[in-house]
Amino acid sequence: MAILQKQCTESDPVNLVSIRRFSTFGLFSTNQLPGKSAQGGHRWEEYTCPHHSQINVNIRHLSNSFSAGELIGFNNTGNVCLWPSEEVLAFHCMKNAELFKNQRLCELGGGMTCLAGIAVAVCSDAAEVLLTDGNQTSVQNVKEVLAENSSKFGHTSVAARELKWNQRQTFEDLNGHFDHVISADCLFFDQFRRDLVDTIDVLLKAKGVATIFAPQRGKTLDDFCEFARLRFTVEVDHKYDQLVWQKHQEMLIQGKELYDENIHYPVMITLTR
Repeated sequence: MAILQKQCTESDPVNLVSIRRFSTFGLFSTNQLPGKSAQGGHRWEEYTCPHHSQINVNIRHLSNSFSAGELIGFNNTGNVCLWPSEEVLAFHCMKNAELFKNQRLCELGGGMTCLAGIAVAVCSDAAEVLLTDGNQTSVQNVKEVLAENSSKFGHTSVAARELKWNQRQTFEDLNGHFDHVISADCLFFDQFRRDLVDTIDVLLKAKGVATIFAPQRGKTLDDFCEFARLRFTVEVDHKYDQLVWQKHQEMLIQGKELYDENIHYPVMITLTR
């Protein structure tokens, strides 16, 4: 059992787009499933959490046989790895599972794993969970993950579909449908930041809540919040969880060569009307 070993290495396709130095806060444990991983060359891993015994899911990760070109599109690097913001969002959702009871939730830009949305489906009694991404390869992978874990969702309706924030006409059927929208590390697309705000606005019910985790990453987070304030009340929280904050402080001691809070530490943003 290893604590989330780096999901991407220098030989992985994501590194043609982005090389990451810090990969995890160690909130989940993973165990590779060799028998399943031999199928189709993809890597299946069992995810558990030492702090939440209820979560035990199998996640399929991208094989090295995919080229970066196959992934570049509406989203790219977030489709290949489990990034710290998704890890922290999933952890947050598990700790606050009671918020989602009998609620409808949508994850935006969940990439290859949509781990946070899957955590809600497993750990809460949500009425509905919709997992989305703008990349069809990611969506297909998530559908495989849902099929693998379907017995763990109880009475929660769980589905995955492609959703591009700049193509509103393709998701008009979801207008005002969700009590919660969640998203992790999706603020770095300069051309889509306003579209993300618009999409959240369309999806949420009148009293709905959006929960977003993303690093500061220069001005990207501030720019997003500026757009969001035109539609929502925006709350920004840096110290939202004692365990994550403790691990953050420990990593700061390692220095920027390994851990740079500007690009690695997820800030929590809450949007309400």
